[in-house]
Amino acid sequence: MKKAFTLAEVLITLGIIGVVAALTIPPLINTYEEAALKSQFKKAYSLMQNSLNKAKADMDGFDPACGYWEANPYGSATCVSWDANGNCTRHQLANGDPLPSNYNGNFSDCAQIAAQMIKNFKVTKYCPNNAYTGGCIPAYKGNDTVKKEQNDSLSDYDVNKATSGCGGYRESVIRNSSQAYVLADKTIILAYSTTFTPQIFAIDINGKKPPNKWGYDLFSFSTTGQPKKMYLKAGGCDFTEKGGLTASAMLDKVNK
Repeated sequence: MKKAFTLAEVLITLGIIGVVAALTIPPLINTYEEAALKSQFKKAYSLMQNSLNKAKADMDGFDPACGYWEANPYGSATCVSWDANGNCTRHQLANGDPLPSNYNGNFSDCAQIAAQMIKNFKVTKYCPNNAYTGGCIPAYKGNDTVKKEQNDSLSDYDVNKATSGCGGYRESVIRNSSQAYVLADKTIILAYSTTFTPQIFAIDINGKKPPNKWGYDLFSFSTTGQPKKMYLKAGGCDFTEKGGLTASAMLDKVNK
């Protein structure tokens, strides 16, 4: 007669299998999800690079002025006046002079290059404003709400002061004013503030699929290169939710 396993032995074996699965499956899932996000980031970054290059080529070799300085020729600047809400109302250079109009860079051709880039996108849904209520984006957090989460002792004034200069990524702007495009592959292109230009914008590399967090699947990009040698840069008004990576850090990780 063959000896059968007892119920206790079966339960112990199943318990061991369960423990092993609990220890090994989550890391495997995390590794898979991380690899998928890296692949999607690389794809989205290439998409924007190629779209930018094609737009410039379609403009018959015209190299548009739409980018931040690689190295600011004017030096550092300081905010010397704040409004009641914590927004900077006046900057000045280190020598006391007011900021020149092109302090951050040259952006005169941003609208022109943006219009050309949009022609290269396979857009399936467009929200000219109110991207959230229009159904183009999920409920993204803003740099102000993330800043408040990271230090809940900050007042609203302090939060606004900390995000002044990058107000286009505040939650109220993202939810109520931002323009967005949803592409055929579900990628979301989110304008900085009300209008898309390559000057600064964000990409959700896997669309509305979670986690929908800055530094995980939502990253900011910008253009730089002066004079008139524009190229795409990972980063621009960067901020990340807890544990996330900046766009430049993610790009470094992808390229390793």
